[in-house]
Amino acid sequence: MSICFCIKTTRAIRGLSQKNLAEVSSRTYISKLERGQCSPTLEMMTALSVPLNLSPLTLIAMTIGTATGQSIKSLVSHVEKELAELHGDTLENLHLSPRKEQYRPQHSVRIRQSIKSAQQGEFQL
Repeated sequence: MSICFCIKTTRAIRGLSQKNLAEVSSRTYISKLERGQCSPTLEMMTALSVPLNLSPLTLIAMTIGTATGQSIKSLVSHVEKELAELHGDTLENLHLSPRKEQYRPQHSVRIRQSIKSAQQGEFQL
């Protein structure tokens, strides 16, 4: 299964139309994305996560889970373990905090503008 399938399925289950997602991109791009004719960039996944009301990490976990059969819980546990094993300096150099914070999708104009230009590159899992 691909990230495209996860985006399409989530959109449909949440009762959203392609037009709802087209607020962050073009409707043509969303249609191509859902048909698997292109793959979203990381920036596009971040933008699409806003109307889907999901974290981009959730989209990635859903994609990996459907592709490998792993549970979301085991994927999240694995990521938490890897992050815990990183040295504090690594996280500090990346300007990341090791403490838990709630994810909040960003609604900035800058992201939406960068999404339009980022459609040329593709993010592959």
